[in-house]
Amino acid sequence: MEQVKIIATYLEKLGIEPDTTKIYIELVKAGPSSALQLAKITVISRTQVYRHLEVLQQHGLASAEQLSYGTLYRALPLENIEGLVANREAEAAAIRRNLGGMVQALHLLAGGGNSPKATVQHYYGVAGLKQVNWNLTKAKGSFSVFEAARLSQHLDQAFARRCREQCIQQGIHTRDLTNSLTIKHKEVEPLDRTLSQYRHIDPDLLTITFEVYIYNDVVTLLDYQQGNEMAIEMHHPSFNKMMQQLFNAMWAVSLPLEIK
Repeated sequence: MEQVKIIATYLEKLGIEPDTTKIYIELVKAGPSSALQLAKITVISRTQVYRHLEVLQQHGLASAEQLSYGTLYRALPLENIEGLVANREAEAAAIRRNLGGMVQALHLLAGGGNSPKATVQHYYGVAGLKQVNWNLTKAKGSFSVFEAARLSQHLDQAFARRCREQCIQQGIHTRDLTNSLTIKHKEVEPLDRTLSQYRHIDPDLLTITFEVYIYNDVVTLLDYQQGNEMAIEMHHPSFNKMMQQLFNAMWAVSLPLEIK
């Protein structure tokens, strides 16, 4: 069922195991149940059922009622997960606050100001692609993109939206050069038309089959092909300057795109 899939996906993002979610859903459907009943329904060993029920109780998603003939477990409202969500938000905020200190510590560990100006970093998988896209939000003033497809076509819509929101919040100007002839507003929401520009370049002049990001002193090459997801992030001022000149030349012979 679609509803079950939605709940399972949401709880998994909060770190709750699929079997724990399975037991919670069965409790919702079956009503008050014993561990033995749940073990039979879910085909999970009774020992593991007790462990999963304990996790649900810790998160406020289940309660235990001691009766003369045994213990019955009840599902509690999913809204009770709010405490876990708030805790995760607090943890994320703490990590974000400490990030600057960690970066500085690593910089000093690597030799401080003597570190080379040109470096190459590799990223793999969907998580790696998300990281290099999030790195765009650190652009100083602007970034340019040779765009093979919209970010929401590569990665999930929620992440794409969060990246655009952060860029708008930081006041970052963006220029996207694409072979696409049309852009739908829903594909690039939220959109600040004073910050974002899109242009079409004839594929006979330049066929964009590989995504390239240009910002600060960075040039990032991205492969979104399923099963081969990876990115190479090159920190090299001279190469960045050359790629920016190439982008500007292509931008000058491209046509503005209307967002509908």
